[in-house]
Amino acid sequence: MKPDKVRLIGNDDRQRGVFSLEEAKEIAEKEGYDLILVNAKQQPVVVKLVDYGAYIYQKEKKLKNIKKQKETKEVRISFTEAPYDLKRKAELSRKFLEDGHQVQIKLLLKGRERNFQDLADEKLNNFLKMISEIVKFTVNQPIKKTNNFLMIIISPSK
Repeated sequence: MKPDKVRLIGNDDRQRGVFSLEEAKEIAEKEGYDLILVNAKQQPVVVKLVDYGAYIYQKEKKLKNIKKQKETKEVRISFTEAPYDLKRKAELSRKFLEDGHQVQIKLLLKGRERNFQDLADEKLNNFLKMISEIVKFTVNQPIKKTNNFLMIIISPSK
C-alpha cells in the first residue's frame, strides 16, 4: 500500500513539508538524492532525502566502532603455578594484548602465602618478564597489593 502523502525531510534535517509521493520522488531526483523511509507508522509517512551510499557507509562505520570497543581481560595466576602453566597464560595474555584488550593480571595468595609478599612480587615480576619477551606492553596501573592478591593492569603498547 503506497501512501498518498509523505512528510519530506531534507538532507539538512529540516522539514520541507507534506508532498505527494510522486512530488517527493521528483524532488529527490532533481537534487540527486534518494528517498529513505524514516517512519511508516506516522500519518503522513515520513521520508528523508539522503545520499544512500553515504548513508550505508556511515551506518557500517558506526557498527565497526561498536565492535572495536575493548574490554579488560583477566588472567589469574597462583603462587605455586608450574612454569608450563605460566608460559601458557603468558601466551594467552599475548593474544589478548594483540587483540587490543587491556589485561588485568592477578596473583592470588592463599593462606600462608600472604606472609611471603616479597616472593609474590618476584613471581609476578617474572611473569611480566615472560610476557615482555613475547609482546610489548605498557603498564596502565602499577602493582596494587591487597591482602589476598597482587594486581597489575597492562595494555598493548602503541
